[in-house]
Amino acid sequence: MRLLLILAITFTVQAKLLDKISAVINSEIITLSSVKRIQASLDARRSVSPFIYGKQSYSDDEIIDLVIRKYIIRDKLKELGYVIGDAQVESEIKEREQKLGLSRTELLAFLKGNKTNYDEFFEITREAIEFNIFNSRVIIPLVSVGEQEIKNEFFKENVNNKTISFKYTLVDFAIEPEKLPAKDWNDFKKTMIDFQKGSPLPRKYNSIESNTLGDISEEGLTKELQNLIKKAGEGEFTDPLMMFGKVHIFFVKNRDVVESELFLSAKDRLRGKLYEKKAIEVTRLWFERELGNNYVKKY
Repeated sequence: MRLLLILAITFTVQAKLLDKISAVINSEIITLSSVKRIQASLDARRSVSPFIYGKQSYSDDEIIDLVIRKYIIRDKLKELGYVIGDAQVESEIKEREQKLGLSRTELLAFLKGNKTNYDEFFEITREAIEFNIFNSRVIIPLVSVGEQEIKNEFFKENVNNKTISFKYTLVDFAIEPEKLPAKDWNDFKKTMIDFQKGSPLPRKYNSIESNTLGDISEEGLTKELQNLIKKAGEGEFTDPLMMFGKVHIFFVKNRDVVESELFLSAKDRLRGKLYEKKAIEVTRLWFERELGNNYVKKY
């Protein structure tokens, strides 16, 4: 009878414990209470690690994903030889206290006001250190932002800004108007797009002439051509137009911005904007791949 009672109590405890399991990653268990605890201390987490906890609120499933990421990061750092010990975390906290001019008593009062405690703050700080090392050692080497990407972004932001100057490398294709009536211009543009991709030109366009125009500034173009080029992106064709007695269509081989003061002052901001966008996508893809190398079960 006593054995049956012990077994009954054991099964009851196990059932309650299982009810609280939200997910498992490898040997780590993520409980529902820990998820709720994270949600209750989001203010403190955002102040310590805004790159991890950037949103104002999270669903249970989003919190679970963040915790899973934490364990994947921790395992990756171990693989790279980084283990963040208690002494390093304590040193980081003391350094932060000094920068903010806080005593330990004032820090504890701050934590209490943000619905957390020192032990939890300690682990949040460890998680932040791990994420920063992971970002610098794993993600940053995978992200690059080229000069042309910055210039393209600048162009998008300033396409209607008349104070910005651009220069182009254009390939000018010209043909006699009697061989290309205006009613065929749309089809002609589609034919040229296919030609650029490797398709042969129809025989009726055998007389077409081409000429590469390098480093052409906007000031050296007619207004009509300026407007057409602005509508076409780099690597695209303009619409056809009649010019100098022939029908012309221009391939925008390269578009570059003249390095004005406005561009130079915007470069760092645009680089950061593009880097952040790329880093988010690279990080997402990295975790997608790593999930397949770990045992993950959500309940």
